[in-house]
Amino acid sequence: MPNPKFYPFPESSHSEWLEQIKKDSKGKSDNSILKSTLWDEIDIAPVYSFEQRQHNSNPVRFNSESKFTGLPPRIWSNIVSPNTGEEKSINSEILDVLQLGAEGLVLHLNGTEDLNLILKDVLPAYVRLYFLPLGEAGPVLTQVKNWVISQQLTQEMLHGAILWSPTGELFKGKTNLEEQMSLALGLISAYKSFPDFHPITIDFARYSNAGGTGIQELTYGLGELIEILDRFTEQGISVNQAIAKIAFHTAIGENHFPEIAKMKTIRSILLDLVSNLGGNLDSEAIHLFASTSDWSKSSLDPNTSLIRQTYEAMAAVIGGCNSLWVKPILGQGTDVLSKRIARNVSTILGEESYLNKVIDPSAGSYYLESLQNEISDLVLKQLGFLEDSGGWTANFINRTIHTQIKNTAIKTQRAVLEKRKILIGVNSYELQSKDSFKITQQEIKYEDYELRPSRASYLVETEKSNQL
Repeated sequence: MPNPKFYPFPESSHSEWLEQIKKDSKGKSDNSILKSTLWDEIDIAPVYSFEQRQHNSNPVRFNSESKFTGLPPRIWSNIVSPNTGEEKSINSEILDVLQLGAEGLVLHLNGTEDLNLILKDVLPAYVRLYFLPLGEAGPVLTQVKNWVISQQLTQEMLHGAILWSPTGELFKGKTNLEEQMSLALGLISAYKSFPDFHPITIDFARYSNAGGTGIQELTYGLGELIEILDRFTEQGISVNQAIAKIAFHTAIGENHFPEIAKMKTIRSILLDLVSNLGGNLDSEAIHLFASTSDWSKSSLDPNTSLIRQTYEAMAAVIGGCNSLWVKPILGQGTDVLSKRIARNVSTILGEESYLNKVIDPSAGSYYLESLQNEISDLVLKQLGFLEDSGGWTANFINRTIHTQIKNTAIKTQRAVLEKRKILIGVNSYELQSKDSFKITQQEIKYEDYELRPSRASYLVETEKSNQL
């Protein structure tokens, strides 16, 4: 406990703070002044105080201590994605970015590339590798496995994940989940000797990038995990064996503090879930791969998108990510400057903002801990509804998941179009010169089984594109 004499101010109760707020707001006490709503489901109070704490807070450890001396206590990897193309040019870009602050790579693969050429002179023992299948997953899974064998990697020389899951294949039009689970079982066996490599990744980000709320992202992402763990158990794979080979990908959106609480909630619910299923899991053993949001960006104002990109990355670090992928605001093929800015955000957060000096900088925040409890309670409640209605697979098959996510996305997009929700640079403080931005707008079309990334600004972009 800090010495009370260090703080020469009188303590104020929760009710005294509320009275002061009413006084400052000239007596107004209606909800529009004192409260706001997060994701249309959680009421945000104007003040949170010590009296409202439900338990004593303890810092959460997000990563194990490094085996290398001199490194800071909080470690995350700075991830970049090279352009797709010819192998030698990809390799050249990879070697450049690894000299300029990158610590890991997302490789977009079709399964036909030569990984030996792409990763020539790359030392996998010191670099996190994430393999993302672009189309058919089978050839990519074989491609990665063959590369690992050809490199004769020992257990300490492979770090990262394959950004693939058996349930994720259903969103590509696959209909045989049993076939995909057979692939997953093979991956569990193939990579069992690599403790820091996860051949399966649950893609929570799919839901939020398509326009879902943080509650929907956690509910459906955890629903996928439960489905996979149940099927592994039926095949004789223990919860401990399975969870050790699974990573989790989440997208960090524009709501800075709620996104911090969301990430910490993922970790806490995973610990409880594994325990309830008879397994055991340490907090630092959970691998959270975080990327900046597609949903929150807009081609209408790239400068504001750069700001969003930065505070989303900050939320990811404070929330406990183990790897951070700050996406260039215009995606693959963007200009060199945007890629450099995206790569440097993570470095600045560690080396200049000193977020790597503290294990859990948000521990003890009354607001965040209260918000985390509310998110957790609501997600567990929604998970109960999901299981009662047949589970994740049943809700996928009847398209309930798709309908709810798309309805949420359309609601937000219409609110932005009608200026009921303000996005700086999109529907407020817009760039006035038509020459200041370029819009190449294409209609986002879905097959009924898909959830594709979209943007909150999509309808505004469409309207402005039609005016040009």
